Amino acid sequence: MKRKLIIVDNDTGEELERVEFSGGYNVAVTNMHDGGNLRFIRKLDNAKYGQRHWIKNYLYKTIAEKLVERFPEIRHIHPRTILFIEDMEWKPTAAKQPWIARIKKANNELESMLGYEYVLETRNYYIERMSNNQVIALIYHELRHIDEDGSLKKHDIEDWSNMVATLGKDWATTPEAIENILGDDFEGWDDLRKAGRQISMFESLRMVK
Repeated sequence: MKRKLIIVDNDTGEELERVEFSGGYNVAVTNMHDGGNLRFIRKLDNAKYGQRHWIKNYLYKTIAEKLVERFPEIRHIHPRTILFIEDMEWKPTAAKQPWIARIKKANNELESMLGYEYVLETRNYYIERMSNNQVIALIYHELRHIDEDGSLKKHDIEDWSNMVATLGKDWATTPEAIENILGDDFEGWDDLRKAGRQISMFESLRMVK
């Protein structure tokens, strides 16, 4: 898909900028009459980010939006303020507690210039070995870390208790099928439900942070 971005001076009709491209875009604009506050148009959903990461907003932001719409406990979250990136080169090493995904606050430069408040990072090595249902659950897990005041909170147990009770403690790594929490037949979280025994594909793995 070919695209063209043109900026024109409304008063003179002069064309100030013309850029042709085939991917996404992020635009930051400002009005001098409102104190110079930045306004953002975030459409850069699929692009290289640094040397080893790839922006995956086109995939994970869509999942996040559906999760936020469905689950009241994360309804305060705005997925557009999250930059979803994936490490495409990481491979397992001798580290005792590798992670599949993590979320952190964006640094001041990223927030000020692009409008992102959080960065959710996944590792492609694990993602490509997970089912779609596991990936959906993984994104939900990371979103749960964002508290209503905007801070990041820790798990209520080693994981989130509702996920362990409903999907099993090894939901992210089991080769067995887990429920699709966005599916029409998902009955909701049950902290008392007994999950069946699951076997992890990745021994000694710290699945998420």
